[in-house]
Amino acid sequence: MINNNLNNFKKNCVNIYNYKAKNNEENAYKALIHSYNLSKKGYFIGILTLPLNKEKIIKKINSKFIGQTEIYQKLDNKKYPNMLFIKNNLIFATLTTHIRLKDITKHLSSKKYIYNKIFHINKTLINDFGIKNPKIIIAGINPHAGENNCIGNEETIFLKPVIKKLIENNINIYGPYSGDSVLTKKNMKNYNCFIFNYHDQALIPFKMISNNTGINYTSGLSIIRVSPDHGTAYDIVGKKIGNIKGLINCVNLIKKIYKNRKKIANS
Repeated sequence: MINNNLNNFKKNCVNIYNYKAKNNEENAYKALIHSYNLSKKGYFIGILTLPLNKEKIIKKINSKFIGQTEIYQKLDNKKYPNMLFIKNNLIFATLTTHIRLKDITKHLSSKKYIYNKIFHINKTLINDFGIKNPKIIIAGINPHAGENNCIGNEETIFLKPVIKKLIENNINIYGPYSGDSVLTKKNMKNYNCFIFNYHDQALIPFKMISNNTGINYTSGLSIIRVSPDHGTAYDIVGKKIGNIKGLINCVNLIKKIYKNRKKIANS
């Protein structure tokens, strides 16, 4: 994945192999920033990050650290990056990232925010994944998508007006549908992307489907950043029983996105 020889940069490299080392979290945190800077300078075609111990980084390094997604968002100065989760042809997206459940509706109370998030997801499907006319389906926020305002009205107030506007702008989006029934076999065949409202609404079904071989892609950035969709797994370190399929899938996705972006740049 490296375009140029990085031997001259060895003095700037940090060793994070020993996860028990006292400075491991600090080195891992620095590596995120270092990888972004090198990628912007053209030394890589993409960044593949591995899981970090967020708790230790928050407690020891940066109390405001939320996740790698947010670090790259801040470094790249982008307002509307998205977390996409990929397993073969199945693509999930979330309207929010790593935020507390009680703050979800606060983030989703802006029609402009929702519109821009979905607009950029659609753009990513076209430009990065090469899907000419994406079909998107979106889940509701409340149980049963609010049951016609009986158990929540966020769908009516926020989601439906945005969906209407997106359709008027030629974006193929359908919903909102009840989150507990949106993932039918028929829907998984007929739609290119499933949009969920918050982290666990998407990640619980995705991880059941992907079985630790899925990909987390931070879309909407000027650089390409992916990671395998699993945790640190300290309990199996050194046992040689880890599943590397997710890692391999990440490498292949970087190649695919880079190729598609290059094709657009040269057209």
